[in-house]
Amino acid sequence: MVPVPAPGLELIDTGASVSAVDVTVIQQLGVQPVGIATVGTAGGQQQQPTFPARLTFPGLNLPPIDFNQLLGSNLAGQMVAGTGQPLIALLGRDLLQRFILVYNGPAAMFTLAF
Repeated sequence: MVPVPAPGLELIDTGASVSAVDVTVIQQLGVQPVGIATVGTAGGQQQQPTFPARLTFPGLNLPPIDFNQLLGSNLAGQMVAGTGQPLIALLGRDLLQRFILVYNGPAAMFTLAF
């Protein structure tokens, strides 16, 4: 059974080789883990659960992205600067490789196209 979507804010993380969603959000949806991945983090290597998932981008003309094994990560307490809203996902290079990302530093803007 497909759970009701969990809305939240995502952060583009070009330093992350894989995308991750807050494990608490995934567990609240009732999604069961399908594996374990060993990942390198700033704090050293860690084992984290993986989950099947679909990321969608409401209001944008972007296709949904299906993952057989999306990384579950502890993002608890992380807030998106300037919004006052919690961060629930990191979009890594595994997802970004499907798009063209242009970052305009002086304008503090980015463009994501497919």
